[in-house]
Amino acid sequence: MTVRNPDLAVVITTYRARQVVGACLDSLRGQRTSRTFETLLVDSSDDGTAAYVRGAYPEVAVLTSPTRLHAGAARNLAIPHARAPLIAFLDADCTVGPAWVDLVCAAHERPDLLVGGAVENAPTRSLVSWAYYFCEFNLWVPSPRGRYVDEVPGCSLSMKREAFERYGPFVEGSYSSDTAFQWKIRADGHRAWFTPAIRVVHHSPTGLGRFLGHIVEHRRGYARVLCREKQLSAAVRLGRALASPVTPVLMLGVTLWRLRRCPRYLLWAVAASPLVLLGYAARSWGEFRGYLRGRD
Repeated sequence: MTVRNPDLAVVITTYRARQVVGACLDSLRGQRTSRTFETLLVDSSDDGTAAYVRGAYPEVAVLTSPTRLHAGAARNLAIPHARAPLIAFLDADCTVGPAWVDLVCAAHERPDLLVGGAVENAPTRSLVSWAYYFCEFNLWVPSPRGRYVDEVPGCSLSMKREAFERYGPFVEGSYSSDTAFQWKIRADGHRAWFTPAIRVVHHSPTGLGRFLGHIVEHRRGYARVLCREKQLSAAVRLGRALASPVTPVLMLGVTLWRLRRCPRYLLWAVAASPLVLLGYAARSWGEFRGYLRGRD
């Protein structure tokens, strides 16, 4: 089903997401809004996700790739097919409330090129899930006030099309493409507006191996993208690599301090703190490897 003149394009990227993407798309079907929106999904997996979505969600435009695409490349593929003046990104393991489309569109009545929202952890008693959440999203827990921020996560990022036309495309072949994109925008004097009323619920992994493996690969990709995009010298890369082993304890302390005004989140962070510390150690190991490898 084609939406004429949509107000918003929602771009979802998937890789082996057959088990989780249905909940994401159901949450979009449940929107209570007078706005019109189109949904584009880019799948590069071999688990039947694309066929499932085409059959169960005919309103979704499905694009595919025979080779795995990281989020940046998948978004680059989708955006030329989008027709709306506003573009929002969702991850397949995220869901949104029924007012999400209205809130995103309303936030973009401001002149800011980028708008971000809060990320909540899906209800769970898994300490691994909470540790993953705090390692990845502690900067964007729900808060009472809007504010400018240096970066928002890709799973809760929206932009005016102008932003992509001026600062795109996204970096391809690595994690952290959304981070590198926002570096370019910030270097040109723009910052993202954080609207806590816009919330996505992230369903974090509960397996320890998956949690640590993702953190290592994500931060290794981040370090390599940083080296390449910022043209870091060998001396700076070595300095960052040597500093990485001492950062986990500091990061845990900063995280707990940052959550001091969020009692519910602070309690879970304290309970999960040994695993959060382990996650930050995995993060440091990933960055260490990335800095040593440099720009390649």
